[in-house]
Amino acid sequence: MKTKVLPPPCHEPKNRRLLKAVAVSDGKAINVFRRAGLNRGDGYSTCSEMRRIGILYEEHSRESMPPAVPGAKKRKEERGYTVQPKIRFVHPFHRFWYTFVEPHAEEIEKGDYRDFFEDMRNSFDRYVSFTFEDLSNALIKRAFETEDPIFEKGNYWDRHNEFDLVARTRDERVIVGECKWKGHKICKSQVSKLRSKCERSGLKPDYLALFSKSGFSKELKGSDDPNLLCFDLEDFERLLA
Repeated sequence: MKTKVLPPPCHEPKNRRLLKAVAVSDGKAINVFRRAGLNRGDGYSTCSEMRRIGILYEEHSRESMPPAVPGAKKRKEERGYTVQPKIRFVHPFHRFWYTFVEPHAEEIEKGDYRDFFEDMRNSFDRYVSFTFEDLSNALIKRAFETEDPIFEKGNYWDRHNEFDLVARTRDERVIVGECKWKGHKICKSQVSKLRSKCERSGLKPDYLALFSKSGFSKELKGSDDPNLLCFDLEDFERLLA
């Protein structure tokens, strides 16, 4: 089965371990390599091979490191810190394959799907949450395309926090977003948490954007804050137009 849908290099043990680690980790290079049992050198060389055949790509951090000051000591939390990329699958199919199919390939080939479906039941919401982030980035671009087009968007991470969405428009307006694929509504406390994260990371958003699978509390729905943008599942229908 695997030989029919994946290029030959994907079947090599080291490459398989890396691809499985990319599928279930946060994507940060050091975490992927650790989960795959690879040192930094082997990890990057294996990743390079997977990029060459079009399976993976690297998403680079947009964090700006402060300039080094000669003779100045770094704070404890800054020592040894390096900005690192995230490793992503080029095609969503491969993320699905290495999340759900590859771990159970032998059983599936024998006609035994029990562990596969159990894994799907337990992990599908987490899997979809990453897709929801991608769609949220597409939706915010659509929302601003006529008034003030977005030229930069995507995840943002630094030494302090991770953000599902940070976008910048042509007029240099900044949008920071949080995406929640959860079974409960987003309430006002989420806005306060997002503002605190922005302050910690030195981000000064012009807009806060919330994307929710299950909608919003009455308080958020009734908000008259023009700089707070709330998107529920119905709003995603714009992407089908």
